[in-house]
Amino acid sequence: MNSFILGILFAVLSYCDIASAHKLNTSYANLVIRQDTLMLRLRIDDYDMAQLGLDTNGDSTLFYEEMSAGLPAVAEFVSGQVEMLVNDEPVRLELGKTDINPDNKGNTFAIVYLGGKLETAPVTAELTINFFDRFGSEHKSIGKVLMPGHSLEQVVFSADTRSYRFGEGNEKTLFQQSMLFIWLGIEHIFIGYDHIMFLLALIVVGGRLRDMVKIVSAFTVAHSITLCLAALEIVSLPGKWIEAAIALSIAYVALENLFFKRLSHRWLLTFGFGLIHGFGFANVLRELGLPTEGLAVSLFSFNIGVELGQVAIVGIVFPAIIWLSRQAYQRRVVDGLSLFILLFGLGWLIERIFDMEYMPL
Repeated sequence: MNSFILGILFAVLSYCDIASAHKLNTSYANLVIRQDTLMLRLRIDDYDMAQLGLDTNGDSTLFYEEMSAGLPAVAEFVSGQVEMLVNDEPVRLELGKTDINPDNKGNTFAIVYLGGKLETAPVTAELTINFFDRFGSEHKSIGKVLMPGHSLEQVVFSADTRSYRFGEGNEKTLFQQSMLFIWLGIEHIFIGYDHIMFLLALIVVGGRLRDMVKIVSAFTVAHSITLCLAALEIVSLPGKWIEAAIALSIAYVALENLFFKRLSHRWLLTFGFGLIHGFGFANVLRELGLPTEGLAVSLFSFNIGVELGQVAIVGIVFPAIIWLSRQAYQRRVVDGLSLFILLFGLGWLIERIFDMEYMPL
């Protein structure tokens, strides 16, 4: 029994550890190419600024004064890690304006502008970003590129894909765009430690396959509704309170596991909480940015990716839960895991309500 509990806890913590590295580990690149010039704007968040040694007092928190003082170092780093080709010829990038700006969620970004002059009218362009050796292999840089004669294109730079080519002969098809958003949806679930714990709390009590299907289906339908409403900006709720409500949902389901034996209503409860989680998914999708062309396809694809990620997690865990349901000590294992998840849910709830950062994950 002990080895089984440790195995489950290790799996959960493994996911959580990966996810914690992603909490604020995304940069953003906006490239606008004109007939004779180009402008590249890069945004580096405070999590990544800390990786550049800006935390001078070593308190693991970057204050505005530290960011401002370290802005030249950020600009120097960014300038040295970005390369630009137009018509297969290198473009010399000149450092322009730099600034420190917060977003509407309280995250602070260093803004770095790079500009260049073009000798010939742009036909093709290639952008390379090399942040990943410094910011970590899990870092992502979300890029948006606009050049003459082409629609706005969105790409995701990563440690495995550091360069993208745009322009004539390199237009992304609707299928390629769809696959990009499917992968982003899958990735979000696998690095979303709170969503993983919520799913685990829902299904760890076991039950018939029909009940599991009802629970997962209710969650899918519910979060699909609010994901669409929020991503299309039909309904908008404060991100802080959505994240706090997600933490509350985790704590409540875990608490229910401890004190209630009959859970025939769980699919209804899951539907209600699924509506909340959908807003959380939409916040992520909004940060990635939905393209104007192929909007419906991108939104649908992201949702499909989320579902595929959920199915994979349930598929991994469910056989172990079925095996556990046949063991005499099943109740003790369920209580132990539920207590573990409850503590994390309450910890995240307090952290998110009071804007604190004390949780280890």
